[in-house]
Amino acid sequence: MDALLLRSLQSYVTDTFGAARWQLVCQRADLGVQSFEPMLRYEPGTADHVARAAAEVLGRPVETVWEDVGIHLVTHPARDGIRRLLRFGGVTFADFLHSLEELPGRARLAMPELVLPDVVLVDLGGDRYELCLKTRLGATQRVLVGLLTAMADDYGALCLIEPQSDDRTSIAILDWRHAAARRFDLAAPRG
Repeated sequence: MDALLLRSLQSYVTDTFGAARWQLVCQRADLGVQSFEPMLRYEPGTADHVARAAAEVLGRPVETVWEDVGIHLVTHPARDGIRRLLRFGGVTFADFLHSLEELPGRARLAMPELVLPDVVLVDLGGDRYELCLKTRLGATQRVLVGLLTAMADDYGALCLIEPQSDDRTSIAILDWRHAAARRFDLAAPRG
């Protein structure tokens, strides 16, 4: 999972701020490499170390950097495949939330080497949910908060999404139709 976080962080910084800023992050983190491969194994804690360096270079809290990574994964045009995969989760944002428990299994079908943390959704009633993430990496939960925020926007829902701990996030859907949902077709767009 560290490798996937590292590659996502690299993509976010490079796509948003440019290659020169990513080089500064790598220098600040005192890395021997400037590129990460999502299927390789890296020393545990490397993602946290690099994220702290990115936070310093970008002048943002590390939690904000990780949430921005999650938003980037869904909203950047070069990552549209991730958005499409997530939108297959359902017609409404609630459908999407319920589909998250299946996401690790679906991801393994596409890439057997990829191990995503288990997700458990608790429906508290009244358009309130709690999402529990089974992982040792606190960064994963912050990336998930960003991803959920971007997906709520994608569905046009107004939500309050708040981390409660390293492994729990509360979600309250305040307005299902706050804005127009982004267009989504099951068939991939033809260029």
